[in-house]
Amino acid sequence: MADAQRSHSQMNVEKAAKAHEDSQKSNAPLAPRSSLESEKGDPGSNPSKVVHVQYPKDQVIPPRTAPRYYSRPPKHRRNSCCRCLAWIFCLLLIFIVAIAVAAGILYVVFQPRVPKYSVDSIQITSFTVGTDSTISSQFVVGVQARNPNKKIGIYYLDDSYLGVFFSGTELSRGKLPAFYQGHKNTTNLDVSLTGTKVQITSEKVSSLNAEQKKGSIPLNLKADVPVKIKFGKLKTMKITFRVRCDLVVDRLAANTSVNISNKKCKVKL
Repeated sequence: MADAQRSHSQMNVEKAAKAHEDSQKSNAPLAPRSSLESEKGDPGSNPSKVVHVQYPKDQVIPPRTAPRYYSRPPKHRRNSCCRCLAWIFCLLLIFIVAIAVAAGILYVVFQPRVPKYSVDSIQITSFTVGTDSTISSQFVVGVQARNPNKKIGIYYLDDSYLGVFFSGTELSRGKLPAFYQGHKNTTNLDVSLTGTKVQITSEKVSSLNAEQKKGSIPLNLKADVPVKIKFGKLKTMKITFRVRCDLVVDRLAANTSVNISNKKCKVKL
């Protein structure tokens, strides 16, 4: 009986010891206190010092990640510029198409044709070749201007030009008068041209004398004719007709009749 009581008390003592040991394990820190001490002592005695924590070798330490900062997305300036350029291009395209449509309508309704020009006569009132290789001359050129259009009138402006050339040298110059030419109209004009002491090379003087003896002198007539076209009640802006005529005359002498053996004229805008 006494032995049973002794063994029972011994079991109680072992259980109490085991419970005390378990409570101490549960209250123990994750790392031993010795590992929390710095190289210079206990961090509890001097809290200002940096503590180097030593983790067990078998414990995986997660890596530190830097914080991410997100800036505002940039404004879409490029898209705005592209949109603006696209609008400008569309407006220009619409404007060009509108002009083309209007021109097409005018062409169908009025059927415009380029006026025609020709040189009918040349009169020479004076023509002298100086010893210093200069030429003084005075021409009266008969020009015929024909408007072949049925519904279009032509306003001839004042700042025109007309010149007679020999071998690229201008001998004399003048201009057409300002006037209005109606539909299907033909107008004959006598235009005075004057040149005073025009410098010319001795080679061109010799060539002119040789052509004079042959009776075939090539001349060029150049005219720049600024006009405004009238479509019904609509008047266009100023445009210029460029007239170029190749002529061949038999002589260049004052107060004599001049025959034109060849004359070809071209008109361009």
